[in-house]
Amino acid sequence: MNTLFFLNVGSLKDLTRIAGDSITYWKELMEHPNYDQWWQERDSRRSCYDIDPAVLIVGGLFDAEDCYGAWELYKAIRKQSPQTDLEIIMGPWHHGAWNGKGQSNLGNIDFGSQTVLYYRNNIEYPFLQYHLNNTGNSTPTSQKATVFFSGKNEWKQFHAWPPTGTPPLSFYLGENGTLNMCPPEKKESYSEYISDPDKPVPYTDKTTYTRPKEYMTDDQRFSERRPDVLSFKTEPLKENITLGGAIKAELEVAITTTDADFVVKIIDEYPDDYQNPSQKHTYLMNGYQMLIRGEVMRGRYRNSFEHPEAFTPNHPTRIYFSMNDIAHTFKKGHKIVVQIQSSWFPLVDRNPQQFVDIYQCSNNDFIKSTIKVLHQKEHPSRITFNRLN
Repeated sequence: MNTLFFLNVGSLKDLTRIAGDSITYWKELMEHPNYDQWWQERDSRRSCYDIDPAVLIVGGLFDAEDCYGAWELYKAIRKQSPQTDLEIIMGPWHHGAWNGKGQSNLGNIDFGSQTVLYYRNNIEYPFLQYHLNNTGNSTPTSQKATVFFSGKNEWKQFHAWPPTGTPPLSFYLGENGTLNMCPPEKKESYSEYISDPDKPVPYTDKTTYTRPKEYMTDDQRFSERRPDVLSFKTEPLKENITLGGAIKAELEVAITTTDADFVVKIIDEYPDDYQNPSQKHTYLMNGYQMLIRGEVMRGRYRNSFEHPEAFTPNHPTRIYFSMNDIAHTFKKGHKIVVQIQSSWFPLVDRNPQQFVDIYQCSNNDFIKSTIKVLHQKEHPSRITFNRLN
């Protein structure tokens, strides 16, 4: 997606004028900014009851089009139709890669094997043979969820997803860009940046007219150098840490305007002395910052997607939201990194940072906001995972 093009277009109202005036669906979208009845009627997660056929859900951990869909459909069927013979497999794939020729890498990240072949030989073919041809054996109940864990590059099987017996593990944001498991003790402590809609943080450093499928594993060092991006890092890990399941982001913030976006990125930072086992790629992997998961919360929806709320300027406010599931091992010597920013353009449309109708506002409504992320005893900010090892 061309950043300059969308920036020059201006607001969504301007984009509607250029391209959407005659497109009925686009016009309907612009009339429903909140999660109202129009959206609820189109939410397939609400209609997963009494499913009789066996279901195999196949998804990609790095699916730029719909990583959310596979995880959420699986959870909805498990809850609403527990009698359904349900399986899920999540591989290290971009959208539709499970139907492709098969590669061992996505962008700069090598996964060590032809993971698509594993899926076809060990999951898809036996599933279809059993349920369509009545041959072979059904997948054991203990192995209904097959998930690839990046980092260590290994498949794991579980009775269901998320796996049980995974204790929560919280990392607290701290002073000077620290990230650790100790809650903050100081009464006053924060990190801040200025979010300027005229200079949004790009989601990729590539110059492209299309969205690159590998952006979900891309190197994030380009954004760390920006003054409007906060980075919090652990010390080099003393042991492997394997994380699986949903991520809970809990930020305590204070902003100078009445609205803002909050983008949280979970990153695996490689050691400076990292030795790339693959000879096929020449990209410098020393200090590489691999994006593991990124998600945005539009601040006005922090309490409800149906009923947006304005911020009270300069007042401490809690932002709590779930991010898409991950399956990743942060290896010994690596660092866990959390980046926070207030734009991710043009993957996510710009927020005017005022409590106005974003679909109808003009370009003159976009203003700067000073964002404080608090890491205080009374207002801690943290990211919580589920640990498997």
